[in-house]
Amino acid sequence: MKKICMSSLFLLLLVMTFPTKGFAVDYSITNVEIDAYLQDNGDVYVMELHTYEFRGDFNGITREIVPKEGARIQQVTASEQENTLHVEREENVYKIHRAGNDETITFTITYTIEGAVDVYEDVTQFYWPFFDSRNESTYEHLVITVHPPQPTDDVIAFGYDTAYNTEQIQDSGVVVFQYGKVPRRENGDIRVAYPSSLFPATTGTNTGTLRQQLLAEQQEQVLAAIEREDKKETLSSIAAIGLPVVSILLLFLFLRDYLLMRNQLASVKREHPSFNTLPQQKLSMPAVFYFTNFKVLNEHAMAASLLDLIRQGYVQKSGNDTFTVTNKSPKLHHETILIEWLFYKIGNDGTFHFNDLKDYTKDENNHDKYHEFQSEWQGAVKEEVNQHTLYHNKTKYSLSLILINLLLLPFLFYFPTYELYSAFIVTIVLFLTVLIYAISYRPRTFEGASIHYSWKVFKEKFLEVTKQDWTHWTEDEKMRAYIYGLGINNKRLTEKHKEFIEAFTTPTLTGRHSSTSYQSLYMLGALTSSNFLSASSATSDSSSSSSSSYSSGGTGGGGGGSGAF
Repeated sequence: MKKICMSSLFLLLLVMTFPTKGFAVDYSITNVEIDAYLQDNGDVYVMELHTYEFRGDFNGITREIVPKEGARIQQVTASEQENTLHVEREENVYKIHRAGNDETITFTITYTIEGAVDVYEDVTQFYWPFFDSRNESTYEHLVITVHPPQPTDDVIAFGYDTAYNTEQIQDSGVVVFQYGKVPRRENGDIRVAYPSSLFPATTGTNTGTLRQQLLAEQQEQVLAAIEREDKKETLSSIAAIGLPVVSILLLFLFLRDYLLMRNQLASVKREHPSFNTLPQQKLSMPAVFYFTNFKVLNEHAMAASLLDLIRQGYVQKSGNDTFTVTNKSPKLHHETILIEWLFYKIGNDGTFHFNDLKDYTKDENNHDKYHEFQSEWQGAVKEEVNQHTLYHNKTKYSLSLILINLLLLPFLFYFPTYELYSAFIVTIVLFLTVLIYAISYRPRTFEGASIHYSWKVFKEKFLEVTKQDWTHWTEDEKMRAYIYGLGINNKRLTEKHKEFIEAFTTPTLTGRHSSTSYQSLYMLGALTSSNFLSASSATSDSSSSSSSSYSSGGTGGGGGGSGAF
């Protein structure tokens, strides 16, 4: 019963937390027909037919009608065939109630726009957005028809955005805007002007004339469209020639770099013809973790680094979970950092217990300090790697690639602007590929490739080492082999060590090995890792907060859209 209550509470919190849109009605608006009848007094009577195809349960539809400044929406009604539907208004959103399930319904909405036209001395214009970027729904097919108060052949009509070049002027002066499909959140204002003599009952005529301004703007649209098509054709030609050329050039560079790397690897393999034992130690073990394991230095690497301090004699095990610093001084900076932090900051006066680590990370005031220490230690390990010549300096080459890549940047804006979407996709793939390659390209030197390859071979071939071969390995090699597997958290390597431990540890020897022996380190490995993992978990931020909001925007110039609930 308690589980059921908790589940119900969780669902309730979800409903309260997320916007209602997350549980929106599944529908599509297959057809919209809007007829605007201009009256001689300047009002506009509007009849809209919206055909909804619902999938699943629904309670009705919404129609947002935002009037332009100075206009008012009056007498909003809704019906389905002969049935009048209840309309509920919430500011500029009208909720039309009609519940059902899996139905296709045509809703009729009527309303009057008062003060919808702008009257000038020569013409009167109806400049109106029946929808705008606030619209949440796609209209699969939209037609808007404007009817004059009286038949006339003196008409100026054009549209913007999705309404551009959709107007058809009929003999009677009726203007039909055939939009076709209109995606959600698009604009599509219409603009129609008739002689002012058709509106004798209007008041408040604006001084001056408007006809020439409208004709000039219409002409500007035509010229802009021609210019746009010319630019689109030019960009299309650039894409057809330039993108293949850039692709071939980049392919050549990538192929050249690959062949150089392959030849270097062949030389390295000739230097390491067979696997005999552990690779020579040219780097410290933490640096080996970092260099050969994708630059990862996690809690396992930190635990293994503590064991490596024991292996080198800088630290000794003085109890089941107690360690003390010896008189031997570490050679590397990151070893000094690790000892200073564990044995003098977390521990006390050169002694460290796992319980010290647990107590330290329990205090939230220490969490930032713990992460600062991790960052400092990781940085010191990275610095050791950087001090060796393990990578070629390719800064100039990478900068050259980035500069060449910047030539593609303007086209990431031009191509989608001019609806060249295929060229845009190719360009963004090329741009990101070159950028990532330029940033990440750091070819190894021969020495770096040799170290990386030798440890790669070790990971593969160590699993084939027999128990007989294992007896010929030195104690230090065995310890380094185990520390490496622990440091990169390779389960297969640690399982192989488990086989050797079980094969060579007898009851008479158990518990009698040296604190710096292979068996001793193996026994400590799992315990050390688990304690550092617990410390990392305790210092991690376990809480997260998120907020979401939704708002519909506009400029106050009218508009709206459609939806359902």
